[in-house]
Amino acid sequence: MRHVNQTQLLATDEIVESPVPRACEDQSFEVPFGVYAAMAIMFTGFVAVLSVAFSGHMAVSFGVIFAFLAAFFAIPALFPNMAPDSRGVALKWHEFVDRGIDTATGRTNATSATVLILALPFLILCFAIAIATIAALV
Repeated sequence: MRHVNQTQLLATDEIVESPVPRACEDQSFEVPFGVYAAMAIMFTGFVAVLSVAFSGHMAVSFGVIFAFLAAFFAIPALFPNMAPDSRGVALKWHEFVDRGIDTATGRTNATSATVLILALPFLILCFAIAIATIAALV
């Protein structure tokens, strides 16, 4: 067995950079609680508006939808605690505003990230209000 030093390993390209951390290793998703809360409010508002508009017809269905929504937000909240090294923690609001987050297309500031995250829940809530309005007028 012979001793090989670091310069010899570098010369033969046997030392390489460590791999880039994969997105699935950070299970906190970096988004602060306020954004999750706004998204949860919009989704539950969607179901609440429709359940009020069609109150007697679909009570069981809306109960099941509320249960799925609860799971949709509760399970990802458990992810950071399940990580082996428990390093993933959601950003505080001031950190989110200062740094933004990494997305698939690169770094995004807090305003853009919030709009990206909340655009679809907002449109879904508007859809429910439109359907309830149409049902009330018919």
